[in-house]
Amino acid sequence: MLWGFQLEFKQSLRTKKLWVILGVMMLLYVPSLYLQKSSGMDIETVQQAISILISNINGLGGFFIAILALLMGATAINSEIEKGTLRVAMSKPITRLSYIGGKFLAHTVVVLMALLLTTLVGIAGLVWLGAPLGGQLVTDSLLLNALLLLAMVQLIALGYIISTTVKSSSTALGVALVVMFVFFMIMPAIVQFMAAKDTIISEHPDWEAYREKSKEYQTKYLFYVPTTQIDVIVSDATKVTGGVNNPQVEYIGIGGAIRENLTNLGILVGLTFLYLALAFHRFLRMDLR
Repeated sequence: MLWGFQLEFKQSLRTKKLWVILGVMMLLYVPSLYLQKSSGMDIETVQQAISILISNINGLGGFFIAILALLMGATAINSEIEKGTLRVAMSKPITRLSYIGGKFLAHTVVVLMALLLTTLVGIAGLVWLGAPLGGQLVTDSLLLNALLLLAMVQLIALGYIISTTVKSSSTALGVALVVMFVFFMIMPAIVQFMAAKDTIISEHPDWEAYREKSKEYQTKYLFYVPTTQIDVIVSDATKVTGGVNNPQVEYIGIGGAIRENLTNLGILVGLTFLYLALAFHRFLRMDLR
């Protein structure tokens, strides 16, 4: 497994997909911090700083790293077969399980590095904006990264399923992009519209009912979208009570939000293990010629 990890880790760091996606992400990420600075935004509390960090990491960062995770997985096996490197690897004293396990571990580490880079840039941006820092910022950042890593591992595993099903790596990339566009972008928009139609598209919109209906529909109809399940969880990090004219905002943190959404966490964990089991099973039984 160690040999497979070292080989794949070096290859992943050299791949253009990694640096192009990270580069595009930073080109969008850094200017957004500059715009916040230029607008004179005041960040007075640690809770405000955490909310901004969550929005940046889970929004922009999560979207681009999700694409990276799915694309890496979608070409993990078929590209090695096309190049003939997989047959060379299998000629060495290494089992299929060790090979795929090392490859998966390497991809996980690469995605974790991308997440940590995004978080470090975000925290540096908050310091630049003059935000107060505290232990809760570190704790919630680690919890958020743990959730995002779980989601990205699920996407890597989904990519492996595509890679072991579609023989051509270029076709697999196309399939992965279609999956990302249709199931991870269009379907969430449709579900959000369904929730809005039932609650706020009327003469008397009920925003609280919309929020609850949106969570219900996202859990029920978008269980296969890991980033959406994280959205449901982190949305409860801040509780807003009271009327529109006198809202009371209480920050309960990522830990509190996780405890209130154990169903969504269970969906994340369960589907991740299911996808991994299917991907490993397919690789162990597939024809590598």
